[in-house]
Amino acid sequence: MENTEIRVKILLSIQRALLGMIYSSIRAIAVGFEKTEKLKVIYYLDKKPTEDDYDSISEVTTEVLADIDFSEVEEKCIFTLEPISKLDKLNSWVYMRKEL
Repeated sequence: MENTEIRVKILLSIQRALLGMIYSSIRAIAVGFEKTEKLKVIYYLDKKPTEDDYDSISEVTTEVLADIDFSEVEEKCIFTLEPISKLDKLNSWVYMRKEL
């Protein structure tokens, strides 16, 4: 698969996986990938991560894995109050809430 085709497939898959999964503590979600070798998803939160946050990110990546067979998955939930512009977007932002 060509890089553009992989990117489109991954972004569509994660957008579908995120339907109904966004909650108020999530500031932004970044996704990164190295072809279909590794998927990385980061939840940037406005609070310290809890088990529920890790369960949520795991549900999302499981949905993506149902579409695309990645060899490795990395999930991170990070508490930060840094401006979103200073956070690592990896390959792409897939969600970003409006902050004033």
